[in-house]
Amino acid sequence: MVQAQRRIHFTMAFIGGFLGVYTILRFAGLFGSAQTANLIYLVTDLLGGSWTDMLLRLGGAALYMAGIALTIWLPLGPVRDLRRLSVGIDMAAAILVALLPAEISPVLGLYPLFFAMAVQWNSFPGADGFVSSSIFSTNNLRQFTMALANTSAGNNQRPKAAFFGKTLLSFHCGVGMSFLCWRALGLRSVLLALAPCALAMAQLFLEPQAAVSAK
Repeated sequence: MVQAQRRIHFTMAFIGGFLGVYTILRFAGLFGSAQTANLIYLVTDLLGGSWTDMLLRLGGAALYMAGIALTIWLPLGPVRDLRRLSVGIDMAAAILVALLPAEISPVLGLYPLFFAMAVQWNSFPGADGFVSSSIFSTNNLRQFTMALANTSAGNNQRPKAAFFGKTLLSFHCGVGMSFLCWRALGLRSVLLALAPCALAMAQLFLEPQAAVSAK
């Protein structure tokens, strides 16, 4: 069961890296998996009088918040496992972004992935007892470095270092693959994210079988 959870997590990290670098390459260097830059630019647009851009960024932040809120509200009803829904949203977002016109505002173009990445972040919070983002890598790098430093200081954290190291590797393999796909296919390269999404969906459907086999 633990191994199945890890495989799913690493697949989602690959997807996070694939979609993350696509947003940077297509949408003027903007990273669609997080809100730090969007909120910073929101303030500078507000103070600089760029009202249209400010409102677009505000809409992006609101959509990101809506994705997070959805992961809190849905489990209160009949939805108990958000993970399959999240992968489905990733697939829908990739298709929608591929259909957007090339000249669309970068911030507006990010809307589908803002929402999808927010849902993914909360739907896949980690695995094997480790809290780990599958959509960006700053804290994963921090945890990996801390685990290595602790291990070198005599406090064995090799399992933690291995987990976060593999998460970083999976994420950046997704980055590299997305970059190569972008060079080959351009705007439509985002559609190739459907392949790892299909793999993640298959892993989720097979997970109960893995749990039964482990007993």
